[in-house]
Amino acid sequence: MTAMARIRDGLAWRVDGARAIARSVWRTAGFDRAQRVPLTFRGEGRVPVILCTWRRLERLPRTLEMLAAQDVPVQAMIWDNSTDPVTVAKAAADACIPVTVHHSRRNIGGFARFYAAREAAEAGYETVVFIDDDMDFGPDTVGNLLRAHRPRSLSGWFAFSQFLVSQETWVPPGEPAVYVGTGGMVTDSAVFTDPRLFACPRRYWFLEDVWLSCFARQIGYDLFASPARFTEVLDGVNQSLSLGWARRRLVRYLERNGPQAKPA
Repeated sequence: MTAMARIRDGLAWRVDGARAIARSVWRTAGFDRAQRVPLTFRGEGRVPVILCTWRRLERLPRTLEMLAAQDVPVQAMIWDNSTDPVTVAKAAADACIPVTVHHSRRNIGGFARFYAAREAAEAGYETVVFIDDDMDFGPDTVGNLLRAHRPRSLSGWFAFSQFLVSQETWVPPGEPAVYVGTGGMVTDSAVFTDPRLFACPRRYWFLEDVWLSCFARQIGYDLFASPARFTEVLDGVNQSLSLGWARRRLVRYLERNGPQAKPA
């Protein structure tokens, strides 16, 4: 790669991150972070699997089919950030497992799943699973997440020894991690009942996995890589690979202030 190409890539990296920060501030402006979102979970004895929908509504029926095929009983909780509630409602109605849907009036990104997880905790569910809508997975995947889970822990397949994602920092199953992505994660629901978790600055709400990982470690949770396997479907709208610059900024913020700083 030439010097000019490296400069262009570096600038594009910064521009993508700056745009994501600006969008996050705009989307969450005026949103009451302390609010409760009443939800009715429909599957007693079934583990809540929480996901957000936005631009991949065509994948939602497949995601619900994969959940219905799991070797453990699950229910789905969909936080709908899209502008097409009819399509989401139809997919939920056609599913072979219990599904709860919350149609959000505004798109608050992946941080929304924390509000759903808090309601699961209040409803008496001790464990929650998070998945993304761009994942494929086998019938034993959720079971593998749950079987490897232990109390006061946070684990998932997308686990790293640093907040900066690379092949070198990828953590093998069972090993301690510093950062675990929310897509393909299992954790105790109790962490979402702590109001300090919701103090994340609005400009970083789209990096909710970094914030949660840091917060969970600070309150004594163990983070580690799960043996459960997922496959990310790269369809051109994935954001994770373009957020390195913004992730670095949040890590610096956390190094200076910690995850329990005053909300901003």
